Amino acid sequence: MDQHVDMHLTWANAFNDANRIEANLNENHGAIAIHDHEFIEIVVVCAGSCCHHHVQGEQSIGRGDAFLMRPGAWHSYRDCRSLTLYNCCFDPGILGRELGWMIDDPNLGRLLWSLPLAPEQHGMVFMHLPESQLGSCCGILDNLCALTPADITNYRPDRVGLLVQLLGVLGRQLPAAASQPKSTKPHPPTLAALKLIDDDPARDWSMQSLAQHVHSNPDYLARTFSAVAGLPPMAYLRRRRLELATSLLANSEHPVGEVGNLVGWPDANYFTRRFRAEFGLSPSAYRSRFLKARPLSKPDPAPSVKKS
Repeated sequence: MDQHVDMHLTWANAFNDANRIEANLNENHGAIAIHDHEFIEIVVVCAGSCCHHHVQGEQSIGRGDAFLMRPGAWHSYRDCRSLTLYNCCFDPGILGRELGWMIDDPNLGRLLWSLPLAPEQHGMVFMHLPESQLGSCCGILDNLCALTPADITNYRPDRVGLLVQLLGVLGRQLPAAASQPKSTKPHPPTLAALKLIDDDPARDWSMQSLAQHVHSNPDYLARTFSAVAGLPPMAYLRRRRLELATSLLANSEHPVGEVGNLVGWPDANYFTRRFRAEFGLSPSAYRSRFLKARPLSKPDPAPSVKKS
């Protein structure tokens, strides 16, 4: 990747096959310009150092540093010195399927939802791994790297299992929560609502309709969803729509107003306000910035969006 070109990475232009969980070891990692992704990325640094510029600011990172980025969170690397790191990337749709149960786990729920989706985090969460846990992560990632070229039909369960192990190690390294939940009892309506939103964020959901679909009281659903996801259902819906909008802006030629409509906001002005509040620039500026490096010979297809 040209370090002077801003880029939005889709699964198609970042990876070579249909796997939805990928891992790679990158030795002597070089500088990379500002970019974001349509997928979730985990980075674990095992050697060297660099200046990491990201949506929250700048920091020097080195051995043992790790971070998770949800779709739409941007970052770049510069001043790399013998930098070696692992990347593990996966499709956010997995959160509503194979990993949906994690929202009720005190550590994993914070790692994947409540911490990165907090307003001040802008889709990112950082942690530092002690040597013993760094070794565990590297071992898991080595196994996942070995499976990356393998046949997805035969090895998908292995990939999912290794991803769960990796997330488990990272979740245990999060800073202690300000207040621990009083109960870890699963909330089936919360999980069902999460799956509905992830499966069809463009649908005209209201608190009432969401609660009706999961056979729950709206007030109860709002409380339980906030307790495990870190934000209310309608706020989570807004975030998922914005994450989807980043891919549509970077990988389709739909006008900005139509992008807003496709993700569930027919009012183009409202869509623009929400997008600017979340990502710090307008949808048009985002498209101009991240479309520069889009290949002309093989344009990426726009992600599919369900319409009710």
